[in-house]
Parts: sequence; structure tokens; C-alpha cells
Amino acid sequence: MADAGLMPLIVVSTIDQVLRDSAVFAAMSGSSGTVVLRQDLDPDSGELHRVVSDETGVVQRSSQMLDHTCMGCAVREDMLPAIADLVEQNRWKRIILLSPLTAESTPVTRPLADVRTARELGISLRAAITVVDSAQLIPDLMGDDLLIERALSIGRDDNRSVGEALAAQIGQADLTLTVGDDAAGLTMVQHLRGHKSGQQDLFEIDAHALFANRHRRTNAEARLDPRCVQPPTAGDAHGVWSLNLKSSKPFHPGRFFEMIEKLGAGRIRSRGRFYLASRPVTVGMWDGAGGQVSVGDAGSWEGTRPSTQLIFTGIDDDRMRIRSTFDRIVMTEAELAKGRQHWIQQGDELDDWLGEAESVA
Repeated sequence: MADAGLMPLIVVSTIDQVLRDSAVFAAMSGSSGTVVLRQDLDPDSGELHRVVSDETGVVQRSSQMLDHTCMGCAVREDMLPAIADLVEQNRWKRIILLSPLTAESTPVTRPLADVRTARELGISLRAAITVVDSAQLIPDLMGDDLLIERALSIGRDDNRSVGEALAAQIGQADLTLTVGDDAAGLTMVQHLRGHKSGQQDLFEIDAHALFANRHRRTNAEARLDPRCVQPPTAGDAHGVWSLNLKSSKPFHPGRFFEMIEKLGAGRIRSRGRFYLASRPVTVGMWDGAGGQVSVGDAGSWEGTRPSTQLIFTGIDDDRMRIRSTFDRIVMTEAELAKGRQHWIQQGDELDDWLGEAESVA
């Protein structure tokens, strides 16, 4: 096997300390030889705290100052060397890596999924896992609380909402583990989890099976690429619905700028891509949760046909308002008849979000 001799490793992310501890307990049940590497970031002091433990208790504690309290620094300056050290000690059979609370998994999994890096470390990344409370999921996801208001931010400039952090963790995970039997919350997970990912009750997992999985880098990258966005396969149920809106016509840049807030308003989770007449070569990224909407430049269309596809998931019956707003932003035939160059020359007011528009002949 290609992974023979490499130590299996899983990454666990969540927004809740109790859920994180519960996941560790479940993953270690019935098996010895598992080591846990936990990282926590202190946004005020700029310190990274690391704890290494196994079934015997705490093995090591350490702290260090980081240049910046961000996951990139934590990975470069501490996580990779710490993993290499655990493997070199040859005391354990598998590793559970606990990301700082509310951190996204991608800054951790990307380097670990790199074949060369993984082999240098002596590990095989098996899964990126997140853990959610089904009863608390919808209030957290759809509310407008900020992480800093709950003392959960991971940096001084971390202005994310709780919903943003939660949505990202679910969307990036290979496997979402759930606690509780709240029907609406469980359905919401089905609507939000990413491309080729799984869902399972935390207390029904097979610890050995977790480490027998295989993290697929191509699947993970597809979950992040707005060009690959896909509507959920789960049906609407228990008050949870999803709306998949598509158009081959570009958005009108002026109306888009005016209606961003209206399109993303309400208790909804939204994600996808958009196509602007003023920026025909740019893939626009749309990501909304927790009362906030983020738009950005996701690169070029790279030979794919430009189009808009936005997926909205909610619990209030806002579908008519959302569809109507979407349709108003899409350009009319009369506007399209003015020609591509007309709209490029007209420009837009989106430089603060998308950067300076690329010159197109």
C-alpha cells in the first residue's frame, strides 16, 4: 500500500470545547496507541499553547509567541515540527490533531495532504472532521453573534461571526459528526456539508474506521472552489430548505453593488459564484453566513463558461424575496445588447472587494 509505514492522522475542528473533548474520547475508545496534539491560540497575548496527551494523561505542555496569531503561523512554526517529533518518538500508532477552536481546517489539511510533506513527516492524512451539536447548530449558524463576543476569536483582527466559522468547518470537512437528534439541525448538516463528504452520529462511530478513511485532496479542493459548487442532494424537510439559483447571463454591476446586502439578508447560509459584466474574466466568490456576506476574486474561468450559481439554505420562508432579488440583478437582453466592451468600460464600484479590474481587450 502507498501509505505503508506512515502514521495515520485525523484533524478535528469545532467551535465548542465540550464537543472537541467528546470527539477525542470517542476516537480513542477501545484503542490504545493514540496521541492527541492540541493547539490553542491566545489572540490577546499572541501565544500558541500546545498540549500533547495520550491515554496515560498529559505528555507535554508548551507555549510560544507567534509572529501573528493566525493558523498559517501556527502550522508553519509549531504544528509541522510537532507532528514530526511525535512520529520520530515511535511511541504511538496514530495521531489526533485538534485545531484551535473556531479555526478552519483547510490551513491545516492543505500542507498535510501534500504528498511530499506527508512523507517527510511520516504521516498519512485520513480525514478532516468537524463536530456539531444538532440542537445548537441553527441558532449558531443563523444568528449574528461574533466570535469575539463569545471569546472565541483566534486573532485580534478576527471579525468573523460564529455562523461563518461554523459554516466553513462543515463545508470543508470530510466527515461531520453530530451530537443529538434535533431533526432540523441534522437536516441542516445534510444541506451544508461539502462535496463527497459524510455525516454520522458521534457516539456511533467506529474509532478504527476513522483512521481507515482516506482524505482526498481533489475532493477537498473542489469544496473550496466556487466553480464546483453543487446543490445539496438532501430534500427540504423540518423547515430547512435550499434554493439553487443559476444564470448564464452576467450580473449587472451597479445593481449587484446596490443589492448585495438585500440578496444576503436574513437567516440564511449562501455560497457560490457570480459573473459580472464589468469583469468578464473574473470568477466572483460569494460566501454568506451568520448575518455576514463576503465577496471576493476566485481567479479566472480557465476555459469554463462564465455563469452564476448561488445556493441559499435557510429556515425562514425567504425564497420568493431571494429569487426576486437575484432575477433583478441579472442583466436584461437590452442591456446585453450594448456589448461586452460597453460594460467593461463602465466599470463598477467593487474594487474594495474584488481588487482592481483586469484589463480585457
